[in-house]
Amino acid sequence: MICLRCGSCCIHLDVAVANPDCILADGSLDPRRPDSLIFKPSGSVCPHLQFEDGLAVCRIHHLSCYSGTPCDQFEQIGREDDVCVMGGYFRTL
Repeated sequence: MICLRCGSCCIHLDVAVANPDCILADGSLDPRRPDSLIFKPSGSVCPHLQFEDGLAVCRIHHLSCYSGTPCDQFEQIGREDDVCVMGGYFRTL
């Protein structure tokens, strides 16, 4: 799916995210910290979300600690070139 970069998923999904306090200078997570992943409940803004010119941007998307997270693995059903339907769904709630 083509992400519309509305930020809805980063606000409305219950998901485990990388703890900002556990991200090392090289972009990985501190393996000694048991709290390297934290729970982000539905309705709270992900600590990595920021908006630039009205578009949602993940501050850690490019870091190695993002790889393998629930956000990285999130997929929607549909063709790869279809526009995201999640944002519209969340706006109707």
